[in-house]
Amino acid sequence: MSVYKPFKPQDYAVVPFNAHKQYDFTSASAATNKITYSTTYFDYDSPIDEYNDANIKYSQLEHLYYRNYINDIANKFGDIDYLKHKRVLYERANVLSIPAGLYGHKIKPGSFFLSSSELSIVDDNYGNLILEGTDINGYITDPRSTLLDIGPIKGFKNYDLSIHDILIEGLYDKRGQKRTNPIDLYNTPSDKHEYDDSYFLNKIFYKNVKFDRFYFDSGNNSKSLSCIEFNGTNSEVKINHDSKFNFNKEDNFSIEFWINYKNQPSLDEKIYIISKSTTKNTVPNTLTNSQNTYQLKTTNSEQPYPFEVYIQNGEIFFEKSDGNDIINISQFLPSNTYNHIVCTQSPSGINISINGDQGPHQSLSTTSPLYQNNANIYIGNKGGYSNHFSGSLSQIKIYNKALTENQIKNNHSSINGSPYVGNIFYSNGLITVTHPKYDQILNYFNFGIGTMTVDDENEAIGLFTVGGVGGVGNSEEYFGISNLRFEGSHLIYENEYQCKIDEHEFNHTLNPSARQKRSINNDEIASFARRNPFKPYITTIGLYNEKNELLVVGKLGQPIRKSDETDTTFIVRWDT
Repeated sequence: MSVYKPFKPQDYAVVPFNAHKQYDFTSASAATNKITYSTTYFDYDSPIDEYNDANIKYSQLEHLYYRNYINDIANKFGDIDYLKHKRVLYERANVLSIPAGLYGHKIKPGSFFLSSSELSIVDDNYGNLILEGTDINGYITDPRSTLLDIGPIKGFKNYDLSIHDILIEGLYDKRGQKRTNPIDLYNTPSDKHEYDDSYFLNKIFYKNVKFDRFYFDSGNNSKSLSCIEFNGTNSEVKINHDSKFNFNKEDNFSIEFWINYKNQPSLDEKIYIISKSTTKNTVPNTLTNSQNTYQLKTTNSEQPYPFEVYIQNGEIFFEKSDGNDIINISQFLPSNTYNHIVCTQSPSGINISINGDQGPHQSLSTTSPLYQNNANIYIGNKGGYSNHFSGSLSQIKIYNKALTENQIKNNHSSINGSPYVGNIFYSNGLITVTHPKYDQILNYFNFGIGTMTVDDENEAIGLFTVGGVGGVGNSEEYFGISNLRFEGSHLIYENEYQCKIDEHEFNHTLNPSARQKRSINNDEIASFARRNPFKPYITTIGLYNEKNELLVVGKLGQPIRKSDETDTTFIVRWDT
C-alpha cells in the first residue's frame, strides 16, 4: 500500500564532493578528445593589424593569468598561493588546453604527468610544473628568501626601444603627439618608478640602459633570456636604501647574476657591478634650504658597506667593510662571454662561485659585527657617478640565504635559478610551458598534439596524421607528446533523505499475501494480519513531488520489518 508522508527541512541534505576520474592519453588519443596544443609568442615587430593567432593568444594568456598577478589578483584566473605559486611568462609559451568535459571541476593537484620525446614533467601540487624527479630542496623556492630579482623578465619587450617609425604610424603617445623617433636609451620617467620581479616589488630606476638577449644555448638562437646592457659611461640601475639589504657579520646572504663584460681601457680601474655603498638619499635641511625645495638629494654614505662586487685587472671581487677593515675575495673572470656568478656569505666566510664551481672561502676576521649603512644599491657603477660598467647583466638576484653548492649548480644549470618550467591552472584545464630552455617539451619540432599534416611536400613520404608524428625518417625521437595523464575532479552532489516512520505509521498493506484468499480482489484480511500490532515488511521506498509524481524509487535488498518498540528511519541517498 502506498502511504505518503511529507518531509521536513531537517529530513534532507545535499552534500557536494569530488569524484576523481583518471585519464591516460597517448598523443593521438589526446587529439581525438579535443586536447589542443598551441604555440604563443610576443612579437613587437608586427603591426597590430597583422597580428596572428600566436600573438593574440600570447596577449590573452598574459592578460588573464600573468600580468601583474601579484598585485592584481582580482583580475586574474586560477588559484594563487603567493608563497607556493610563481607565474613567469617569457617571450614564448607552449600551451596545452584540456576541455572542461574531461577535467570537470578542476584537475586534481598532484595528478598531472606528461612525457615527451625529450623530458617528462609533473605538477608540484601548487600550480607549478617541474621536471620529473626534480629535488625542489635544491633551489630557493620561498619567495621571501629572494629579496631582489631583476630579470628583467619583460626585457624582451625592449621597453619600445626597437619600435620602428613605420610601425607606429597613426599611433600616439599620451600627449596626443605622434612619436616620430625610436628611443635610443631607456630611462625610468623622472616622476615614476618601476618594480622588480620579486615578491617584495622593490622600486627600481633605470638610467640610460638598453635591453637585449643573452643566448645560453649556442646551438639554438631561440633559447635566450633578457639582459640589461650598460654603456660604460652613464648607465645604471638604482634601488633606494632598504634595511633588508644590510648584511652584517652574522648574516647569511647571496648575490647572483649572469655577466658578460668588455675589457676596459684601464685595467687598474675598478669596474662596479653591484654595490650598497658610496651615496645615499637625504632630505634637505630646512634651515639651510634657501629655495624651500624638499626633493631628496644624494650625499656621501657611511663608511661601512655590506657588499661591493667589482672587476679589476680581469678579476671579479666580492668585498665588504666595517668602516675600518676591508675583507674581500677574488677570482679570474673571462671576458666577452656570459658567466654565472654567485657571491655568498656564510659562517665559513665569503666566497665567489663561477659557472657552478665554488672557490675557496675568505673568513670574516674583523671583530666588528656591523657592515650596515643607509646607502642606495647601484648596479652598473659606483654610487651613481663613477667606475661605470660596460657589458650586460641578467638574472640579478639577492637572497637572504647563503646558497649551497648544490643550489649554485642547479641555478647555473636552470639559467634562471628556478626549478619551474611552467604552470598548470587546475580550474581552467590550462598547462603552459614558459621556460625558454624547455620550450620543446610539448611539441618537439612542431610535431605532436594538435598537428595535422596532409601530404606535406617537404616530407619524403606522404603523411596524413592527427596527433604524434615521427618526423625525419619517422624516428621515435621526433614524437611530441607520448603520454598524458591526469585526474579530473568532477563535482557530484549526494542527496540524502531521511524517511522517518513513527511506530504507529505504515501498519497496513495491500500485499495479496495478507488477504485470506491471497487476492487483491478479496477484502478479507488474513488472521495473522488482524493481530495487534500488525507490522508489515517494507520492500520499496519512493520519493514524490507535490504532484504525486514518482521522482526516486529505492528497492531494498531484502524486506525490512518495522520495529515493535521504536520509530524506524530509512536513509535514501543518490548522486547527481
